Amino acid sequence: MIDVHVPHATHTWKDFWIHLGTIAAGLLIAISLEQSVEALHRLHERHQLQEDLRAEGERDHAVVEGDLRTLAVERVWLLGLRDEVDRMRASGGKLKLPYPAKPVVDPDSNQPLPVMTSPSDAVWSTAKASSSVALLPRAQAEVYARLAWQHEVLVSTVFDWLRLGGELASFEEQFDDAEPASTPDLSRMTPAELDQYRALITRNLAIRDAVANRLKIFDAETRAILGGAASEDDLVRMMATGKFEFEK
Repeated sequence: MIDVHVPHATHTWKDFWIHLGTIAAGLLIAISLEQSVEALHRLHERHQLQEDLRAEGERDHAVVEGDLRTLAVERVWLLGLRDEVDRMRASGGKLKLPYPAKPVVDPDSNQPLPVMTSPSDAVWSTAKASSSVALLPRAQAEVYARLAWQHEVLVSTVFDWLRLGGELASFEEQFDDAEPASTPDLSRMTPAELDQYRALITRNLAIRDAVANRLKIFDAETRAILGGAASEDDLVRMMATGKFEFEK
């Protein structure tokens, strides 16, 4: 059996308005509580996104430091290789020199060179795709959008570097010495081929320097953001002064 209670009748206008006011107050309280919960949830999401972006920035800074060290060591090696080629060219191809081994160890620390790894913008890209970027204050979102553009330019430059590196490797394959390391036998190159080889090495040096410069710019903006740049004006000022220290 279901016990059904007949609602109390409102006998006067006063009772009616009290009853209506009670309902309205209850609805307002419920809506306010729902909005408060939603606001707290969005605040939590914003803080989580900001923490994730900062963590990615710190990882990227460490990656760039390793990349720049590897690029610097390999640049010295490429310069030495070009010098060897110049000596062979000067002799009219009569001087036969061995191919210098590509370095795998940092001469300063005697530790293996870091493997080249491009910085990531996965957190920003994911936030943009899911519209979570709207959680950030507008000025902060603009700062990260600028950093994302720097990342795009860096990736484009890296692709050019990989393409030119492939052209150099394809040329060297013609003179493979059949050793396990698959290094080219420079003694098999004619004077004309040595000229072509030198030009390819020079182009690879130029694009390598471009990659290093893009990495430095990207890292400078990353450090500025980690150091507290909350707007594009802050970013420009900190980039100009070089004052963007941050605690790891």
